[in-house]
Amino acid sequence: MTSSYDPFARGTLPVGVRSEIWMDNTRDRPLPVEIWYPAAAEYAGTDLDPARQDTYPAVWIAGDLDPADPPTIPQAAVRDAMPAALPGQLVLFAHGYAGHRREATYLCTHLASHGYVVVSADHLGFTSPDVDAMMAGDEPVDMAANRHRMGIDRFGDVAFLVAEATLRGYANQGPVGVVGISLGGFTALIAPAAEPRVTSIVPLCPAGGRAPIYPDTGGLRALLDLDWSPAVSCLHGVAARDSWLPLYGQLDTFSQLPGPSRLVILQDADHNHFCDGIDVGHAWFRDLTMANAEMFGTEETDWVGIARTIPPFDDLVDPEATYALWRGVTVAHFDASLRGSSDATELLSDRLTEAAGELGARVLTLARNQPAR
Repeated sequence: MTSSYDPFARGTLPVGVRSEIWMDNTRDRPLPVEIWYPAAAEYAGTDLDPARQDTYPAVWIAGDLDPADPPTIPQAAVRDAMPAALPGQLVLFAHGYAGHRREATYLCTHLASHGYVVVSADHLGFTSPDVDAMMAGDEPVDMAANRHRMGIDRFGDVAFLVAEATLRGYANQGPVGVVGISLGGFTALIAPAAEPRVTSIVPLCPAGGRAPIYPDTGGLRALLDLDWSPAVSCLHGVAARDSWLPLYGQLDTFSQLPGPSRLVILQDADHNHFCDGIDVGHAWFRDLTMANAEMFGTEETDWVGIARTIPPFDDLVDPEATYALWRGVTVAHFDASLRGSSDATELLSDRLTEAAGELGARVLTLARNQPAR
């Protein structure tokens, strides 16, 4: 790289992590949250030490793994470490359908190492355990009603999390960033309409656009509110071989974004190339698609046909290159739009394809409504 600015490298700050339950009394809705933050200098290096890192039981189980005895997953943060300084600059992370608050610790811990405070909630009702219970139940499942409920919940959750993070002293009063995956990407897209402090978003493979997994109208598509300030900056990350939310729908959504927007298309990647444990996640994603095919058939969605489009894992991009790419572009986007970094703007505008190639990731990029430099 021609600049010393390197958002792909881990930041200089050690990372702490806390878990809390925040109660939205207005909606009678509890939200378990994970909070990553810059830790005090005395923790330097401990967040990368396997003997000191936090661990948690795996949520996504695939293959021969026993759900009753899940493996332990490490995350690059120290549990309940003393913070360096709070309040900080807030970024919300939003998980996808059948996801969970720790589904992208590779990204959330990286953001915290660069000085951001990251809050991620279990959006109850459609987490992985919730969906497992729904699929195992005897009651018929109305997915159209579920999609509507998911969208309404996410509008309320965004505004509540920003306000609560500020009230609890985690976040300053400044602008907020939101990053999310799939349904979490939809959450990022609607966040500026839900909360005016949100001025920078990173929707990754966002739902809400045209896709084979739901009809052309209604549900999330009807709730995709892009009526937000043209000053909001967006980095839109997608997978070129996404089986659930294909590229044609992502391009259609990108064409409607009102503010300065950049599309990053990762080649040889599928829908779960945004989460921790891409290999396990890809196998779990295939299992979920087949379970949907068995439960719902093809009446509304051709789940069997979608399952056939999921590529073999060995045909896809290396996971380490994928993690490095999304870490770097997300930090660079927030550095440029929330912190006014000219180095970050220059990287995204002029050197992103080259930088991605150095990581082993092939990308294509498009830009809209970019300000003059």
